[in-house]
Amino acid sequence: MLNPAWCPKSPKCIVALCLRVSFGLSLLFVGIAHYLTISAFRGMVSDGLGAVSLLGSLWAYVMPALMIVGGALLVLDKRRDIEAWASSLALGSIPAGMLLKSVIGGVSLADTMPAAINAFVWIALYILVMKMSCCGSGACDTSRATTM
Repeated sequence: MLNPAWCPKSPKCIVALCLRVSFGLSLLFVGIAHYLTISAFRGMVSDGLGAVSLLGSLWAYVMPALMIVGGALLVLDKRRDIEAWASSLALGSIPAGMLLKSVIGGVSLADTMPAAINAFVWIALYILVMKMSCCGSGACDTSRATTM
């Protein structure tokens, strides 16, 4: 039976691979979708930031790039350090930015909390992906696995 060297053999590692690729693609596609609708996204990000709305407009261009880079590197399982920085900055900035709107922009928490909570769900899933990843821990050692 054909089984390439990169293909995991243990059930835990198969699930980890599928979860890592799925989450990475999702992050990549969200970043691309933000660029496809950049004028609306830029307005949404900078709206309600008051005096720092110019920084919000700039971040509207940076954050999708971080999502694309982080998602692509996660899918490819390359440069995990750069992937972790890019993905973490992109995902972590969402609840911080949304709640900043309530502090300095006077936007109601009822309007900002749903997006912040949604971002925390993404962050929790990202933590799960990182914990399940088999990056050099020996958990995905194929020499111990049995093949059919």
